[in-house]
Amino acid sequence: MGWVENLRRFGLQGTVDLNSERIGPLGAGQLGDLLAHNSTVDGLDLRDTILGAVGATHIARMLHTNTTLQTLDLASNAIEDRGATALAEAIKVNNTLVKLELQRNGISSEGARYIADALRQNTSLQYLGFAFNGFGDAGATHLAEVLAGQNTTLKQLDLGFNGVCTDGARALACGLTKNHWLETLELGYNGITDAGALELARAMRTNTVLTSLGVPSNGISDAGAAELANALRDNCTLVQVGLSSNSIGNKGAKELADVLNMNYALETLYLEENDVDEDGEGAVALRKVVKNTFKIKWFDPTSQIAFAMGLHERLGVRSYVHLLDQHLVQEILRYTHDRVRRDIQFYPRS
Repeated sequence: MGWVENLRRFGLQGTVDLNSERIGPLGAGQLGDLLAHNSTVDGLDLRDTILGAVGATHIARMLHTNTTLQTLDLASNAIEDRGATALAEAIKVNNTLVKLELQRNGISSEGARYIADALRQNTSLQYLGFAFNGFGDAGATHLAEVLAGQNTTLKQLDLGFNGVCTDGARALACGLTKNHWLETLELGYNGITDAGALELARAMRTNTVLTSLGVPSNGISDAGAAELANALRDNCTLVQVGLSSNSIGNKGAKELADVLNMNYALETLYLEENDVDEDGEGAVALRKVVKNTFKIKWFDPTSQIAFAMGLHERLGVRSYVHLLDQHLVQEILRYTHDRVRRDIQFYPRS
């Protein structure tokens, strides 16, 4: 295999990027042998390399002896529960790996349970990417139980696109009330609805660690937005909240706008693709927040809220403003003329 010879010829060090190389299970076995006792490679990208469960097992075997690898991307490899089980056994004993990406692998709630059990013993993993697996409420509940205190190192957890509904959100919220380490939770494109938003809002009132919560496209309406807004009155640690692509209207936007006048911790609130009317009370309230504070936030002319807030005045202003046209840029500069201390970075809508 050419890629094997190239690795041997040019040396193994830093990050080995084999993204989309069709190495398959056989190649995974060869790579595992090369890295089993390697001390110079700290990153391995095997995304979309047709590993399957057998290939994942080879990589897992390597993790039992390798003490240098810190990041491992196994996304889109159809490793399923069998591969997840092998990896779970590996991360029980591997205390070097910091980042593990497992999205799009057909892992069910049973596989999620194996990974959750492993996290009870692991003392190094800080990021787990588990999106696009579809393990539902049952899988989310297994992971939530670990968040309740049996793991003290995980800081970022991505559970997007997994069919997580109200029960899963409730379990995760319960875990968050007892967790003192997780900083980022992504739950985008699930189905938690207003009931799940209520559960998370309750957790946010007491959680003092989480800095980023993403719940875009979850069927959240004004009622759920109001619950989250109320939670933000008490929470002073959340820096970013994602509420894009929900069903939030003017009433929910008004609730959020009102709380922003008193919450100085939140830096970024995403509300793209909601139901806020440009001339409604929610949009009017957002305009007032723009005018009366030294944070930057705005909505675009098509009634799709793209809301970005700068740091509090004492930290200067540094914002990520989406969907801006020249007129909006001028408005922002007018409102923040004397307060901007850093460059404003503009990111157009993709």
